[in-house]
Amino acid sequence: MADPAEVLEGIADGFRFVEGTTDGTRAGLRRPQIGAVHAVLGYWASAPQQPATVVMPTGTGKTDTMIALLATGQVQRLLVVVPSDALRTQLTRKFQTWGILPAVGALPETAPFPVVGTIRHAFASTDEAVAFTERCNVIITTVAALCRSDETIQRALVDECSHLFVDEAHHIAAASWDRIRQHFDDRYVVQFTATPFRADGRHLGGRMVFTFPLREAQRLGYFSRIDYLPVTDFTDPDRAIARTAIERLRADIAAGHNHLMMARVNTIKRAEEVLAIYQELATDFAPVMVHSGMPTTLRRAGKQAIEQRTSRIVICVDMLGEGYDLPALKVAAIHDAHKSLPITLQFLGRFTRAESDRLGDACVVVNRPDPEYDETLRDLYADDADWNQVIRELAQNATGAEQRISDFEAGFQFLPDEVPIRALAPKMSTVVYRTQCADWSTLGVHEIFPEHALLTPTVAVNRQHNVAWFVTEERTPVKWGNLHAVDEIAYNLYALYWDASRGLLYINSSNTDSVHRPLAEAVAGDTATIISGEQVYRIMASIHRPVPTNIGLLDVRSRARRFSMHVGADVAEGFPTAEAQTKAKTNIFAYGYEDGSRVGFGGSLKGRVWSNRAARSLSEWRDWCDAVGEKLTDDTIAVDDVMRGFIRPVIINERPPLTLIGVDWPHAIYFNTSDETLLRFNGQTARLFDTELRVASHKLHGPIEFEIVAPAWTAPYTAAFTDKGIVYKPAQQQVYVQAPRSEYPLTDLLEREGLTMYFEDDTTVEQGGILLRPDRTIEPFPRSKLTTVAWTGIDIKKESQGRHRDPTSIQHHVIQRIIAERDWDIVIDDDGSGEAADIVAIATDPLQMTIRLVHCKYSSEPTPGARVADLYELCGQAHKSNIWKHAPRLLDHLIRRERDRRANHGHTGIEVGDDATLRSLQHRARVTRARLEVTIVQPGLSAARASAAQLQLLACAETYLYETANAPLEVLCNS
Repeated sequence: MADPAEVLEGIADGFRFVEGTTDGTRAGLRRPQIGAVHAVLGYWASAPQQPATVVMPTGTGKTDTMIALLATGQVQRLLVVVPSDALRTQLTRKFQTWGILPAVGALPETAPFPVVGTIRHAFASTDEAVAFTERCNVIITTVAALCRSDETIQRALVDECSHLFVDEAHHIAAASWDRIRQHFDDRYVVQFTATPFRADGRHLGGRMVFTFPLREAQRLGYFSRIDYLPVTDFTDPDRAIARTAIERLRADIAAGHNHLMMARVNTIKRAEEVLAIYQELATDFAPVMVHSGMPTTLRRAGKQAIEQRTSRIVICVDMLGEGYDLPALKVAAIHDAHKSLPITLQFLGRFTRAESDRLGDACVVVNRPDPEYDETLRDLYADDADWNQVIRELAQNATGAEQRISDFEAGFQFLPDEVPIRALAPKMSTVVYRTQCADWSTLGVHEIFPEHALLTPTVAVNRQHNVAWFVTEERTPVKWGNLHAVDEIAYNLYALYWDASRGLLYINSSNTDSVHRPLAEAVAGDTATIISGEQVYRIMASIHRPVPTNIGLLDVRSRARRFSMHVGADVAEGFPTAEAQTKAKTNIFAYGYEDGSRVGFGGSLKGRVWSNRAARSLSEWRDWCDAVGEKLTDDTIAVDDVMRGFIRPVIINERPPLTLIGVDWPHAIYFNTSDETLLRFNGQTARLFDTELRVASHKLHGPIEFEIVAPAWTAPYTAAFTDKGIVYKPAQQQVYVQAPRSEYPLTDLLEREGLTMYFEDDTTVEQGGILLRPDRTIEPFPRSKLTTVAWTGIDIKKESQGRHRDPTSIQHHVIQRIIAERDWDIVIDDDGSGEAADIVAIATDPLQMTIRLVHCKYSSEPTPGARVADLYELCGQAHKSNIWKHAPRLLDHLIRRERDRRANHGHTGIEVGDDATLRSLQHRARVTRARLEVTIVQPGLSAARASAAQLQLLACAETYLYETANAPLEVLCNS
């Protein structure tokens, strides 16, 4: 084989030749290929501990980069792992002929060709595998083919290889791929990918040594332009996509471009449905279908029809196969959008290769999908998105995020071999020390933990970010016997972060039995002092309606019950009234609302602070520590005020003597239940989220009476308070829950999850019988804040406008008033069971999305007055509105209901805006900050004669909305 230095020189000469001439007689290595080769060779020269990761966009020549590394890197025997048979075949052909190297003069004509072997099936024995390997310079295989042999044979084969190249390395986090890579822990590994990030958030590992930006690939012409043709159609989106895509394909062919089209779906059933549409609309293009479930001969025939142009349109499930190379594919009709950025970029890369003058720009036709996708894709489906710019920015941002993690990890000068840093997921927990040192010294770790006590003898230190970590191996005698040869072994992670600007040292450890004072003093000096005592409870400042779920109490007098722990329903005992002066709260965990979002924090007098979350990386834990430190050192936070705001939960076994104003599913149902979950009653079904829970009786005593109201049925239920909790019973027939894989009675769900019940006087009952009532006095709703409306010509006993938009109804009158207020993007009549509100209005500006929910109620009498009953249901609806502060869930709900209205009732609820606007808002909701406003409308309420009870009811609704959703309340009434 040629001398590596001569090959490198030949590669550089070939590159300069291509860059400096325009005759096009010879091809050359591209700029990213040259850069990647030098970056990897330089990294190998540094005796690397981790795999090298090379990021090159699709079409920039990963394969020729691999071949150049084979020629220049003194590779004794190379194993190349690919994800598909198509890639195995393509790489084999190129490696056998040295790819492009002979054409650029980088290799002498006498250079022998590599012996390339491919693995397609299992080996019968270790000897057979080794004999095969010894005859090859390069071995190319899929993971599936390699794993057909047993583990011993696999190990024998890879032990014969000096280097491992992984193509499409975003697969590497999968267990089977990772096992292969682990066999090369002591050898050279290079991971090649266009997308160094995964949809599941797992990292590829290794060090990113070379990244070629997509913007450069576009600038240099390796990528063709891509046009974005969005389609918005709620009724028949597949047909709308097909028509637009076919029109574009015809235009491209008429312009002299030899283009083909791919229609992408995600299931075989969908492929069959879509194929029928294309066969109807484009018979002359002879559409074919290709998917993995077809017989091999039919699948091969479909591909040949496309390649030979006897067909111009192929419908396929997902893609034609990873690595399948057909540059003429230029029109992509996406019927089912990918939901993650990596797969989307890989898919689009198949259409953007710039290989021939006969090929024009690529085009993507897509019905803007329901945004159940990776959040990073939101800009891709924005209005008037320039996909050339957006794709470039998405790839750059995602790669940049991985690069920052890689750089953060690369900042650790030495990393232990025993525990990969990418495997760490510390709990969001810390103790915090004030320090006075000018610098910290992690050498002090060894004063506390001698080498024999460390699983990772190397303490990994990042001096740039002042983070260190290590793992201990702690042995103690077993507690169940006197055995000298048997120990209990515990492995504990320790993470340290020193914030020089605030002088704070954070210590996280899975060993929570200690606050680690000796360790703090060893690394930050004897003056390190822990932040402890009630100052720790500052972490719970600015949390509204805090409810404790765990409380530890220390009795300063009683020796019989020195310490007690109260958890869950027993937590009420943590607030003993009679013994308040003898109890000290040693630790508290509570949940509540901060800036309208549900949060949970814990703190102990000893100094520990924690959340109920786990960090995905040390970098994320470090950022969380900064937020913790800001609160703990804020002397303006008064701990007494924090503790005074706690709501004491009370376990009850009898109904509170209060008026029930509303009942709703608990928040867990909204966020943990599938949108496709159905309720079945008397042979009819409805989506759970298209039903409404409605109070059937506002009486003060007896069982709670409520109804499950669906579009076509109503099922009455009761809830009785007993010593065993709340017992739910159907008043008539049982309702059944139809989940994706099971069916069970609704009472099972209710008794497991409970309902949230809203009572007057700012009182709620949830979790199967826990009463929550803040200890405070709420001032009545100011009469001056009541907004009077003229109801001339309106029947105040007629609430809904109906599909014919009755102008004498309350709802129609209020819609016109809302429309006149401002330029709304969308106004929807959402009236009906399962509604978010009777009227939903949404307006956007560059900074936020304003959501107005309007709840209307008819007057029980023809004249306005002081009837408190007229407000019960409205105030209950106001309480339930807080769930819709989550704008993405609201927009998803509105679109689903709009589709159903048209399909089942033949009319639209849209008063202002159109389908495209609604879809645009659905996507924007994922990124724009939302502000919720709630309006309740009761023309039976008289501003002049409103009673104290009415004003108190309104005041409680206003307070609840503010604390749980940061939303103001407006009241429209009569004079």
